[in-house]
Amino acid sequence: MPDQYNNPDNVTAYRGLAHELIAQLGRIDVLVVSVGTGGHSAGVASVLRGFFPRLRVVGVDATGSTIFGQPAAARLMRGLGSSIYPRNVDYALFDEVHWVAAPEAVWACRALARNQYATGGWSVGAVALVARHLAAALPAETRIAAVFPDGPQRYVGTVFDDAYCREHRLLGHVPADGPDELGHPGERTVTRWTRCTAVADPLATGRDAVRAGR
Repeated sequence: MPDQYNNPDNVTAYRGLAHELIAQLGRIDVLVVSVGTGGHSAGVASVLRGFFPRLRVVGVDATGSTIFGQPAAARLMRGLGSSIYPRNVDYALFDEVHWVAAPEAVWACRALARNQYATGGWSVGAVALVARHLAAALPAETRIAAVFPDGPQRYVGTVFDDAYCREHRLLGHVPADGPDELGHPGERTVTRWTRCTAVADPLATGRDAVRAGR
């Protein structure tokens, strides 16, 4: 049983990707990563933060996921989000979190494939949506790295299937120009693209909770 949610080897395995990013991109100002098991976000971000202390780490979660303190709900999306609290998630690394809904991720996946000839599944669409927003909002010289975890082959019958998307009412939902805002993850339940800069471990209390958030 690999126990990908809690096994520290999951985190260690992704440190090489961080070194590849540094070798190919040089300076990185913002890292945008989806969060599911917590492995690749913790593995990549911890190394990059060592090289770039001012690095801004933006986590991307799914609506209905409990990882960052929202209540659990039914989720269509796979590859990001969770109904448990993975202990591989390093909450102290994150500066903000964005929750993205399934219709918004589908729109972003299809727009990315149509306009940039890059394809992937739920997590790719969610990350692309957030990275696109940050690229428009931040100064032009900001260097943003966005991790696209996979390709389209596992999503031919879901994200890229019109019948599936119509059945689940995923088509025709153009995302807003920017995310909604939360002051705290527990402020209310989110159902659309939403951003929060107060990040804390939902299982931590008192001083531990304060230390967990950046």
